[in-house]
Amino acid sequence: MKTSYDVVLYGASGYTGKLTAWKLAERGIPFIAAGRNAERLQAELANVPELKGHDYSCVSVTNERKALAELFEGKKVVIKHTPTHRTLKTKAAS
Repeated sequence: MKTSYDVVLYGASGYTGKLTAWKLAERGIPFIAAGRNAERLQAELANVPELKGHDYSCVSVTNERKALAELFEGKKVVIKHTPTHRTLKTKAAS
């Protein structure tokens, strides 16, 4: 398995995310699958037979600017499949 990945698939547990993971695997592109719960991601992606033996890693990330910036830093591609309202927590104006 690779220790450094150039591609992040953010929001991989849904239908579109799983299809994207499948297509990345089909093309031999290693990736990080990122979402709120790495264990759930791993379980969901384990149900995609096309990913068997493919190089990917599941990680948890909070929907906060700093955590996302750290995850995305240095990556060549970020593919986002999360609803817009969940992408980044913002504080309501007082």
